[in-house]
Amino acid sequence: MRLSKQIALILSGFFILMAWSSVWFEISAVGVYSEGIDREPTITTDYVIDNSQESFELSIENSTPLLLYWINRENISPNQTESSNQSSDKDTEESTSEQESCLGSCLELARNLFKLTIILMVISLSFSVIKPIRWIKISAVSTWIFGVLVILIAVPLAIAIDFGIFDIDDDNNQSTTGGFDTNAGETVGYDQFAHFDEDNNLDFSLRGIDFSYESIGFDLGLVNEEDRKNITEKAPIEGEKGYDSLIVFSGELNIGPGPLIDWWLLILPLLFVILFGNGEFFEEE
Repeated sequence: MRLSKQIALILSGFFILMAWSSVWFEISAVGVYSEGIDREPTITTDYVIDNSQESFELSIENSTPLLLYWINRENISPNQTESSNQSSDKDTEESTSEQESCLGSCLELARNLFKLTIILMVISLSFSVIKPIRWIKISAVSTWIFGVLVILIAVPLAIAIDFGIFDIDDDNNQSTTGGFDTNAGETVGYDQFAHFDEDNNLDFSLRGIDFSYESIGFDLGLVNEEDRKNITEKAPIEGEKGYDSLIVFSGELNIGPGPLIDWWLLILPLLFVILFGNGEFFEEE
């Protein structure tokens, strides 16, 4: 066994350990109530995610108007009297479906997947040094590539699902802010809005995943009960009764990789030293 391979194996183990223990992803999210609430309250959230936990800082600029909005609005449930039993059964089924879809947490599932990838990476690298035959070398390369896919695709998508960006069920209580107010203390389901519409856009860039969201609708919780039917049937225009219940929300979110990806990429040149140290790859040794 060549000394260079031994050193490369030791360094690879160190880089793998650093990748696992470093910051995985950093998330910055900014959501603004751009119309309907005085002084445009802004919700800013910064997440840091690693191999075991998520830490976040939340701040609300111009929070008083937003708190008053949550306090003054009436929490309603449209069509509750018509299908209370059906809604209850449906909500129970959808809640169960949501929990089963990722066994409670998609991010935790992604963590376990990356942990398994790391174990396979260590095993394949070790056997590539001890017994460098072709199928072991191929498995080492495949495992490293799979690790890149887990880091760049599986983990950020799991984060996005847990954050609320991707609706993995048909829950009628989905937030009207697309998940941006998840940690702000209150959420308002879109079933409490009339003429609700939302638009979102997802892009992949060198910065990670960029997500933008915008919603608009008339909050029936701000309208007198006798006027809700009229607003539901026809959207009021500016100057008409009920128009002041119009709420517009827009948000931007970025999920960017932390040092995790850097440590994983540093394994690549060491992988070449281990696999090509004797100038052979596809030949049996």
